[in-house]
Amino acid sequence: MSKKLLAAAIAAALVPTAVLAEASNVTMYGRIDYGFMSRGGDSGGNSQAGQTGRQNGFEDGILGTNRIGFRGSEALGNGLKAIFEFEFGFAGDTGQAFGGTSNRHSWIGLEGAFGTVLGGRVDGARYSFVGQYDPFKNQTVANAGSLFGVTSGLGQADRADNAVVYISPEVAPGLKFLAAYTTNLLGEDGSNPLAAAGIGGNGTDVDAGDTPLYALAALYNNGPISFTLDYENLQVKRSVANGGSDLEFDLWVVGASYDFGVAKLSAYYENVEGDDTASKAISESDGWLVGLTVPVSANFLLKASYVKANDDARNNADCKKWGFGGEYSFSKRTTAYATVAKLSADSAATCAISKNASGTSGTATANGNSGAGYGDTGFNVGIAHTF
Repeated sequence: MSKKLLAAAIAAALVPTAVLAEASNVTMYGRIDYGFMSRGGDSGGNSQAGQTGRQNGFEDGILGTNRIGFRGSEALGNGLKAIFEFEFGFAGDTGQAFGGTSNRHSWIGLEGAFGTVLGGRVDGARYSFVGQYDPFKNQTVANAGSLFGVTSGLGQADRADNAVVYISPEVAPGLKFLAAYTTNLLGEDGSNPLAAAGIGGNGTDVDAGDTPLYALAALYNNGPISFTLDYENLQVKRSVANGGSDLEFDLWVVGASYDFGVAKLSAYYENVEGDDTASKAISESDGWLVGLTVPVSANFLLKASYVKANDDARNNADCKKWGFGGEYSFSKRTTAYATVAKLSADSAATCAISKNASGTSGTATANGNSGAGYGDTGFNVGIAHTF
């Protein structure tokens, strides 16, 4: 085949793809992040998990998780649009998908004058709100969410499976409302992901171990002011033959920030509490943070935060952490960063230093195998690029 015929064949093959991409308005985006992280030290709590020494290693996804995604929309007429987004995580330092799963989130929905409705695997509400008001956005060794996840006894649901979400249009300048529901936060209905923990039980009840959750939130973002009020109700279904009545938890979140121009001040508070004696034994906690972000120049940011997390379900299990960091933007897409954090914990606390709010990723391991947080001091440096 001549070069001209080959070029014509390739062009003909690409035409349908180009037309489809234009008609569907599909955008590809992503992020890759790589750096160095060091953790160690023992404040007297359980952050070392019986291990000694300092953990040093090259690490990916420190300032933000590595990902590649696609989002798009299609105009359906009369102001109605179909929308979708799916995003995959990956490890930039090994050949494995991030966190053992390649699907960070994936949803499809409709958008119109009535607001937005979508369904699928979505970002967790509480997790997202912590990240909104944490200067470190749930990332780096200074992240706040990992402490709240430990002291609440419920972890951090960074994603919600099987979810349906409604977001209202603006009912006043800057003011929207959100409602969300999932039949099982942690997997497919009836899959009983909590059986290994002995919470749901293995009885005949088809929904034993399921974790239905609903959330209601008011969101205000107008100019320099941001305010969020969120209520969530989480249940853990239990087999009557293996544990009795369902567990139930109420979660309250309040967050606010004000951008003064020369600096942005943010604050966050959460309260998590079980509804009965059995539930309170698992979770009865509260926590707060204050944060400061200072744009020293057009390219350089300084950040600081203080986090306090209280576990009232267990004695001597409270945690607190200071974090300081800086980011230098070479461009809108490429950023260098450095962060340091110091944590102190009560004798029975299990909070530790991790690179993100889920607290379950990083080179260092607890008990040698889980990849959980480690130590009470940490620092990281790295570079990130988005596209």
